[in-house]
Amino acid sequence: MTNRETGVGMNGDAGRWGRIAVWAGWRLLALLVVCAGGVRAQEEGNIAGQIVLENAQMADVRMDVVLEGRGSIVSRTVSDNEGKFEFLQLPANTYYVVVEAEGYQPVRMTAAVNPTVIPTTYVRVMLRRKALERAAEEARWGSVDVAELEKKYPPEVRKEYEAGQKAEARGENAAAMGHYEAALRIAPGFYPARTSLGYRKMQQGDFSGAEEEFRRVLEASGRNAEASIFLGNVLYLTHRDEEARKALEAGLRLAPFSALGHCLNGQVLARLGEKALAERELKAAREFDPRMPQAAMALGTFYLQAGRQSEAVAVFEAFLKQFPKDPAAAKVREALARLKQTDKP
Repeated sequence: MTNRETGVGMNGDAGRWGRIAVWAGWRLLALLVVCAGGVRAQEEGNIAGQIVLENAQMADVRMDVVLEGRGSIVSRTVSDNEGKFEFLQLPANTYYVVVEAEGYQPVRMTAAVNPTVIPTTYVRVMLRRKALERAAEEARWGSVDVAELEKKYPPEVRKEYEAGQKAEARGENAAAMGHYEAALRIAPGFYPARTSLGYRKMQQGDFSGAEEEFRRVLEASGRNAEASIFLGNVLYLTHRDEEARKALEAGLRLAPFSALGHCLNGQVLARLGEKALAERELKAAREFDPRMPQAAMALGTFYLQAGRQSEAVAVFEAFLKQFPKDPAAAKVREALARLKQTDKP
């Protein structure tokens, strides 16, 4: 598949993926619990993630992803055209997600699977270009001249930023945030560090802090699809729907084929009562990324809330056919059973 999207990472889903990629997704699951009742214990867990570049833009090529256990390879997969990947049905354990791509520094990231706590562990794999490639990329997205790059981003800044990336790879998020903050004290306009800091704050539920970081990224970079979409997600979660809509539309102008952006925008529009537009956005999300389970969940839930029961059933049945082992599958089955019972005379 040819990549048609430029400039967005996550989804996602926030995210698929990132723990905040649970973002609106886990709220949809909560609604299904109300419809169906009950929660099934998870005996196996999953790892879902996305590969993004250090400038917070989407990786535009498919990449090999290796999952290692303690000293051995557990599984292999290939990311899709948005950098997304997943490993399913994993026993509780500590794993390592390994990505080695030409032109980038290798990454080995810890991912702990504990299905009794959370069914799916989300990871965000950020690739850092080797020196020459990184300079060109920063210049392109940061609107700075390569010749001025050393002046704008001195070595101490890159050193702190890279230390933060390494800390993230080890799962030391507090230390990573400390390094990003140190980089920003030296160079407040170094938006790759600010995007990473905002993402970490969003993961922690510090939505006001995350909002501030994403807004400052947009001020510094002038254009950043992921920051706009992340900002829209924060605004949606804090019930500022009109602002969320504007932020998401700004992100989608830069990345018109972002499934995550359309999925989030559809949920915002639904809450604003613009049902026809919401349905169009949610359908677009499914079209642009058929492998994104959250898009199907959001569309099915939209139909359910709108009282369009037969359409909700059709979407949820298609979801189960395509994603039978998804962490949400049990709740979808329960919701379907309840919906079908109400159809009986």
